[in-house]
Amino acid sequence: MPPVSLIALAIVIVAVIPGSMYTWAYEREASAFGVTLADRTLRFIAISLLFHLALGWPEYLLYRVALAGPRFEVGQFAATWAAVLLVVALPGVVGTVLGGLYATRNSREGWVVIRNRLNPERERHLLRLALGRTPAPRAWDDLFSDRPTMYLRVQTTDGTPVAGLFADDSYAGGFPHDTDLFLEDAWDLTEDGSFGKSLGYPVYIPAGQIARMEIVRPLSGAEEATNG
Repeated sequence: MPPVSLIALAIVIVAVIPGSMYTWAYEREASAFGVTLADRTLRFIAISLLFHLALGWPEYLLYRVALAGPRFEVGQFAATWAAVLLVVALPGVVGTVLGGLYATRNSREGWVVIRNRLNPERERHLLRLALGRTPAPRAWDDLFSDRPTMYLRVQTTDGTPVAGLFADDSYAGGFPHDTDLFLEDAWDLTEDGSFGKSLGYPVYIPAGQIARMEIVRPLSGAEEATNG
């Protein structure tokens, strides 16, 4: 049943805004694969409930100050502003931090201030505790969600072989979007199907043209340093 008054609408917005801000901030950093409209709505509600439980007493105190008198004076405005900041900014910051840590969990690049206080094992525990297991909806998403660095050999639907390097500047479409593929460096293939040499330009493969894909081999640390 939709809200029938402005007050009811305001209550609904306040109730779900922490989860909304957290989810939007998280998805901005870590992408939104696997998040349909129904799933996103449930996340808004569930995460908002957790934030309201954690921030319940500060919210109540600010509410009491905001409604302390009949006139909306400076103190009441300050309390209202602080309450809005609490339920909007804090979830956004938490979502951004967790999304950024999750998106760079393999390379551990960036977020230096936080990672100086977290070793890899503690970071994994933190992400597991905060985000859960986060299983990928498809094998495709499971492969590319970790942002691996690897060589791929793709056979298109018309039988044409395409090969290239998938690395930091590459991209693979995630659920629920099409599984298209952008390889940052195309490679030549020899007659026996092995990799020849870099062609020096990227290649895009639409989702509907991918018939088969082979993971030839991950890029070793020495090769990463050489290509870098």
